[in-house]
Amino acid sequence: MLGSESDHPHELEILGAESDCSYLDGRKSLMRYRIAMTLSAERYEFLLERGWRRFGRTMFRPECRACSECQSLRVDINNFKPSRSQRKARNRNSDIQLIVQPPTVSDEHIDLYNAYHLDMHERRNWPYRQIDVPQYHESFIEGEFSFSREFQYRRNNKLVALGIVDMTGSVMSSIYFFHAPEYRENALGTMSVLREIETGQQSGHQWLYMGYYISECGSMNYKNRFEPHEILDEYVTDDLPAVWNDPKPA
Repeated sequence: MLGSESDHPHELEILGAESDCSYLDGRKSLMRYRIAMTLSAERYEFLLERGWRRFGRTMFRPECRACSECQSLRVDINNFKPSRSQRKARNRNSDIQLIVQPPTVSDEHIDLYNAYHLDMHERRNWPYRQIDVPQYHESFIEGEFSFSREFQYRRNNKLVALGIVDMTGSVMSSIYFFHAPEYRENALGTMSVLREIETGQQSGHQWLYMGYYISECGSMNYKNRFEPHEILDEYVTDDLPAVWNDPKPA
């Protein structure tokens, strides 16, 4: 069940237009949006628990009429145990330095972002357009929320990957990640999630929200490999409790 409008005074709610799904062929996508004029850490945690995601000031979650494949997934940070392949990915990239700081934008950011998306366009037929500084700022920096961070990954001082991660007092949310195409075989995506979890363990965070898990989509079905994790039962209105379940049988 989804609400039609937000009654929060600092959020404007909009139902988007139906379009072709970016993840599953032959499916239609419908998204609900909330534009946050302000966003406290407490309010953000409340929305994350109900399956909302954030890009800049824009919050969103699916409201597809004939599909429910997008499942919100969160990893239990303190009980996480890496698998053998995940440990290999971590060790393979042990020389990469992690720098955590508020989000910034530079030519280095833009070049890396565009190189990654051109590679994904050529390999996986992602739609491609060059991003510039204002567009990057709108997606990842606008609002300048106090809980927003960028995770810079540098090898020999060269920026080889970057993740946008939100960190409130008790939870984290993995927003976006991109990397240099020449390091594609190094499993930098797996490494980045491990580094986020390790950071959360050191800082006492409880959950890492990883966005939408889609079992039939190659770009989105890796998320359930990080265990233990929980799946949101359904997208509920603000006045109802959010129910998360362990997908593994008892």
